[in-house]
Amino acid sequence: MPDAILFLVSQPYLSGRRFKQLQAGLAEATRVASRVVRMEGTGQSAMDALDALAADGARDILVQPVGLPFSDSLLAWLPGALGVWQRESAIAGLSLSLATDQIGDAEVLRTIAESALARADAAQPVDAEEGTIDGKGWDEVPPYTDHLLVCTGPRCVYRRAGLLRDVLNDELSRQGVMRSTLVATTGCLFPCNNGPMVAHYPAGRWYRLATQEAVSTFVRTVLVERRPLPQFVIHEVNSNDHR
Repeated sequence: MPDAILFLVSQPYLSGRRFKQLQAGLAEATRVASRVVRMEGTGQSAMDALDALAADGARDILVQPVGLPFSDSLLAWLPGALGVWQRESAIAGLSLSLATDQIGDAEVLRTIAESALARADAAQPVDAEEGTIDGKGWDEVPPYTDHLLVCTGPRCVYRRAGLLRDVLNDELSRQGVMRSTLVATTGCLFPCNNGPMVAHYPAGRWYRLATQEAVSTFVRTVLVERRPLPQFVIHEVNSNDHR
């Protein structure tokens, strides 16, 4: 029996409210110390969660992917990534193991199916006459001059990119360019090994921003002073000197 579990949730389109609900449910159902983190989006990274569990004394940690099915590519990538964390943490006596998802667990699948049927009476009816996909107030693009794409793909998030958008927004506000900058989170942008990163348009340059100081420098230099920052650039869409 492990003395701690790290749940890794892979679900790109998950609201903060629903994620908190999932966190609370898993914590209540787990008899040992646990952490629940997302592989996509913002929030605590898997490495930080492992650091916290180890700091609390956990020495036999089970990593449990959550998602039906969990990404095949992530399942193939995670053993190596977890091995890097274990090697770099250099904690004596620490054991780390990676479980598979529950796609092959007949009991879990039976529970889902039986629950769906048992709650069918509470399902919300669909009204074909009221159906629409167009919301109010979304017809015009605001007058942004810069567009930042913040990669929140699972490999960048694993490298502590989950908090990058929050730090970036703080800097944009502090340096007075929030209203002229559209910030959007994306899935994987490549190259994963150079994350965490931000793609800046219309310039077409991608920057690696690994620290809070780097984010501050990026905002000041690129967005306020309107100069490129070549030492942080990891990719350019073209060679034109767009600013």
